[in-house]
Amino acid sequence: MNLEGPPESLPLLLEQLAVRATSPLNVADTGAALGWTRAVTVGRLNRLAWGFGALWCRHHNDRGRPVAGSQPKLYLVDPVLAWMPSRLRAGLRPPAMTALTEQALGVALARRVDLLDEGRWVAGDTIGYTRTGSGNEIDLVPVAVPSGTATLETVPIEGKWVDDGWRGEAKVIENKFRRGILATKSILDLDYPSWAIPAPLVALLLE
Repeated sequence: MNLEGPPESLPLLLEQLAVRATSPLNVADTGAALGWTRAVTVGRLNRLAWGFGALWCRHHNDRGRPVAGSQPKLYLVDPVLAWMPSRLRAGLRPPAMTALTEQALGVALARRVDLLDEGRWVAGDTIGYTRTGSGNEIDLVPVAVPSGTATLETVPIEGKWVDDGWRGEAKVIENKFRRGILATKSILDLDYPSWAIPAPLVALLLE
C-alpha cells in the first residue's frame, strides 16, 4: 500500500493540518476531506511526524498524563509549512494567526522540554493540552521537567492573537492551575496571576 500519496497532494494535506491545528485532529474527517482511506491518512501523518515536520500534542488529564484513546492535536513544526499551501495552489486558505501562534508556542515549549530531558520529543512526551470541567480548552498544560536534582512543572500557556479582552481566557487558566501565561498579539500585563505577554516574546524566552 502506498502511504506516501502523490506529491501534488502535499499542499492539500498541509492546508488541512493548518486549518485543524487548534482542535484535536479527527483522522477520519481529515482523510475524508482529502479523499484518502484511514490507512493512507495515518501513514502520511506519521511520516510527517517521524520526519520532524509535525509534532503531536496529546490530551492530558489532571495528573499530567496522556488520556488513552483521546484525539491529539498535530502541530506543524515550521510556520513555513502552514503558509506553503496558499502559496503553491490557488484557492487554498492561508493559516490563521491564532493557529500559527498556538503551533509556534507548542513547538518552542517542546524543544525546551526535550533540551532539558533529551529523548522526549522522539517519544512523543513533550507537550499536551487539556479540557476543563466546563469544556474550555487550555493549549499547553504543565509538564514535568528536570531542574538540577528536583522535578519542576512548566507553566500553562494559552495562545490568543489579540490586542485586548484577554482576561476571560486568563481566568480559564487561573481556575484550573491558579496561574499561567496568555500569549497575546501585543499585550504585556504582569499584574494578575496569569501574565499577558506578546507571543513572540514568549517563544523567545522558551528558546
